[in-house]
Amino acid sequence: MSTLVLEIAIDFQPLLEKAEQRLQEAVNQGGAYGTSGTCGTRGTIGNLAAQIIKAGGKRLRPLLVILSGWKEDGDCDSLLDVAVAAELLHTASLIHDDIIDKADNRRGIPTLNVIKGQHTAVITGDYLFARALTLLSEQNTNRALPCLIQSIESMCEGIIEEINSVYNPAITEQDYLSRIDKKTASLVAACCEAGARIREASPPEVDAHAAFGHNLGMCFQIVDDILDFTADEKTLGKPADSDFSQGILTLPVIYLLQDSNWSQPVRRILAKRSCTNDELSYVKKGIHKTASLQLAYEKALQYQDKAKACLASFPTTPEPVRSIFHKLTEMVMERIK
Repeated sequence: MSTLVLEIAIDFQPLLEKAEQRLQEAVNQGGAYGTSGTCGTRGTIGNLAAQIIKAGGKRLRPLLVILSGWKEDGDCDSLLDVAVAAELLHTASLIHDDIIDKADNRRGIPTLNVIKGQHTAVITGDYLFARALTLLSEQNTNRALPCLIQSIESMCEGIIEEINSVYNPAITEQDYLSRIDKKTASLVAACCEAGARIREASPPEVDAHAAFGHNLGMCFQIVDDILDFTADEKTLGKPADSDFSQGILTLPVIYLLQDSNWSQPVRRILAKRSCTNDELSYVKKGIHKTASLQLAYEKALQYQDKAKACLASFPTTPEPVRSIFHKLTEMVMERIK
């Protein structure tokens, strides 16, 4: 993302570097309790959380907050705090996802639940949520609090929908879209909305930012689910084909189940609620031989087009920033190529 912003007239690199520094500081700050040495727990959790943060990531969410909230000669302190909070919320959700999925690695390193166990991982995720809420509860940031809190609620609902639908061949495209809206797109939308609220954009423009984020997030997740069948572990940051092996049915699989030649064999695999490597290869073969990937790609394109259309409703956004938003929508789809 830093490469992208350096190509634009407005150089956001200093802001991104400040956000990264504050992100590290945020997970290591324990507040008054524990700082005198009477309690070492927060230091331990802070160190664990810092290791997770240092593992990296796309930092898409803080970038969206900064872009949505940027204004010339504006005070960036509150904007940076919201950007950091957004990344903390995202990281916390990934830790909890890894626990639920029993994932062994993330971004090329062992997951926290593998290294330290599930109990420590749960508490570390909770700690990151708490640190994010602390940042959002300040007077200069609390305008962003409601939409980000709502996104946490939506993410929880999406995870429950996912858990309740594993290995279920009756899942529909609409079920899937509802799930990724809540689990992924809700936070992306909240990041764009939060930034716009911090710079006190008009209500219609705040809504337009939220709509842009929603469509970008939907496109992003569909592309991720395509890559699960077309990319390797290094590209994904997690094992390829992992969703289907856990019974999580994504859009390519849903389209495969609609194919008369492949539906029944795939249903028989799902009925066992587990699959061998050969069965996984069979499903992957079906997805590549049918129109499943193309249909999923076309659905992602629809959301990309909707995101681009939202940019017309950003009247107070400087043109260089609007160009970055446009390029971001292009980059999401370019990951497939």
